[in-house]
Amino acid sequence: MTHHIDFILFTLYLILNITLGIWVARRRAADTRGYFLAGEGLPWYAIGGSIIAANISTEHFIGMIGIAYAVGFVVAQWEWGNWLTFSALIWIFLPFYIRGGLFTMPEFLERRYNATCRYLFAVCSLVLWIVAQMAVVMLAGGKAMHGMFGWNETVTIVGLAVLAGSYTIYGGLVSVAWTDFLQFIVMMLGGLIVTVMGLHEVGGLHNLMLAAPEKFKFIYPATDPDFPWFGVWTLSISVGIWYNCTNQFIVQRCLGARSEWDARMGVVFAGFMKIVLPLLVVVPGIVAFRLYPGLEDPDQAFPTLVRNLVPLGLSGIVMAGLASGMLSHISSVLNSCSTVFTMDLYKPVLGRHRSERHLVLVGRLSAFVILVIATLLAIWFSRRNLGVFILIQDIGAWVAAPISAVFLLGVLWKRTTAWAATFVLLFAFPYTALMQYYLSVYVHWLMPFRNFLNRTFLVWIVSMLLLVLLSLVTRPPDPEKIKGIIWSWRAARLPESERARNRGLRNLFLWWCIFIGIMVVLYAYVIWFQFWGPGAAAP
Repeated sequence: MTHHIDFILFTLYLILNITLGIWVARRRAADTRGYFLAGEGLPWYAIGGSIIAANISTEHFIGMIGIAYAVGFVVAQWEWGNWLTFSALIWIFLPFYIRGGLFTMPEFLERRYNATCRYLFAVCSLVLWIVAQMAVVMLAGGKAMHGMFGWNETVTIVGLAVLAGSYTIYGGLVSVAWTDFLQFIVMMLGGLIVTVMGLHEVGGLHNLMLAAPEKFKFIYPATDPDFPWFGVWTLSISVGIWYNCTNQFIVQRCLGARSEWDARMGVVFAGFMKIVLPLLVVVPGIVAFRLYPGLEDPDQAFPTLVRNLVPLGLSGIVMAGLASGMLSHISSVLNSCSTVFTMDLYKPVLGRHRSERHLVLVGRLSAFVILVIATLLAIWFSRRNLGVFILIQDIGAWVAAPISAVFLLGVLWKRTTAWAATFVLLFAFPYTALMQYYLSVYVHWLMPFRNFLNRTFLVWIVSMLLLVLLSLVTRPPDPEKIKGIIWSWRAARLPESERARNRGLRNLFLWWCIFIGIMVVLYAYVIWFQFWGPGAAAP
């Protein structure tokens, strides 16, 4: 149960968060770029912090730590694997997104292919975000607060949804980005408190690795039913491209950058944060396994650590950290939902000649309706026993592969046609169902692909092959239509004016190289530990 000091700290944080969200929006522009893109004035640190805050939520503190409790460190690849997709976002996709003056990712598909692709992607995104990225995240928040502090799940879900909606609906992206930055700091601090206290209890990270080397295996056999190495290591391509490079609620804060350098450097900053995140959302699960083996529900690993290790007063910071994860994720996804609905579905169909003020109003109203739907779904989910992390990953994997293929090949190959892209978007979803429920069940050599990681990569490969084959037999796109969209080394470079302003320690390429270098060292160490170090003798 919580102490009155914890409640005071928690309440003060919530007041500060809402006040900040409303204050930064007080002078916002009344037009669509002011509301949906923060007036294109976000600095790199706000972008990077907002990306992390939008990405990390209670699903990680509850679901990912639960997986680490049950399996081990392999789940860290969900964070470390972002080195590849963040690099693709920095050097391949962002130049076209920013220079094209885009509002949304579906809008890019219409410019590259046709309106059908835009509408398909917009509708799929809305359904996915409402179910997997809002309702299930609310469910995780309810489970977290109930497990640690005894709060009623339904009351928690409704309360935090109201808080997130209060400033998001009013202020748009500028409120979301700056409250995300605050939430990023508080979330990291809250997670760090639990990690430090847990590691102190087990004698430090090195002692934990020696005491439980089987939990620090990073590569599992290809036949492993849950985390086959092939599926885990191809996750960055089949799912990561979709999540980090084409996902509105990740990319939107980059579109609101004050410069292209700020947008790309924000992603580099987020990459450095991804390096340390396993300390907050993976290692505590292994700590809990050492201290409290035999938990019936692995999702209770983090709540158990908080109840038993975190003293009064500091629990309030942990509460605020968890609330930050939920608030930032909900507000980010909610803002992106209203942006996509307004700019990709409402404006092209009903609002072509509507004023900017009218479109902002539609954005606010649609955000309110979407929030209500997601909250009701979360309450319904709370009546069922669901493992939140794997549930979210599996739902996302259904749409990730074809979208990744269509975006990636659309930027890299000028021959990709609209007809091929439309067919793949329509074909891939029933094909995924065929793989999941028939081929991987009854076809012997495909049985390993029943695992959603392997299955998603196979769907991605088939999607890429179909795009190539169908593009070769259909009419090439008009060169004028794709002008300025196809990738080249020249396009990847910053504009000359921005390169001149950002030399020396502000050099984008320098910091990206440091980021990649650290990742190489970390991968080398964990692989050495498993196969040649102390972990080699582990079962």
